[in-house]
Amino acid sequence: MKSKKNTACCGIYCPDCIHYKNKYSVYALLLKEHLIEINFDKYAKIKSPFGEQFQKYDEFEEVLNALAGTECNWACRVGGGCSGVPCKIMECCFSNKYEGCWNCPEVEGCDKFDFLAPRCGQMPKNNIKKIQEFGLQHWIEHRDNFYIWQK
Repeated sequence: MKSKKNTACCGIYCPDCIHYKNKYSVYALLLKEHLIEINFDKYAKIKSPFGEQFQKYDEFEEVLNALAGTECNWACRVGGGCSGVPCKIMECCFSNKYEGCWNCPEVEGCDKFDFLAPRCGQMPKNNIKKIQEFGLQHWIEHRDNFYIWQK
């Protein structure tokens, strides 16, 4: 059952996530390795008219490390959480023996979703309502857009 495997406990459909099976993590890791190999960090620290824009290399390196570290090749349910790290929503579902938040009578007022709101808005809870209405096998075509900027 593909829909169950790809549906996180929180109601997110993992293949809609920007991190799921992305290519940028692979490219970021390759770039990171290459820049380390050629000691680009040392080059970037040299104050010169050629490379003034590299003075913020440390900030770039921080973002590059984050990009390289967000590789996610498995849906939350089978991969042990988002990018392999279980969140408090998943931990709560497992400790309560829920298949997902759609089985929880207190999901509407649950504050464990707050960390998702800046990027996802109300999508996870809206999806949970759709799972409750249509069932885990038939909800996908009714799901909300993943990110708030997709509206």
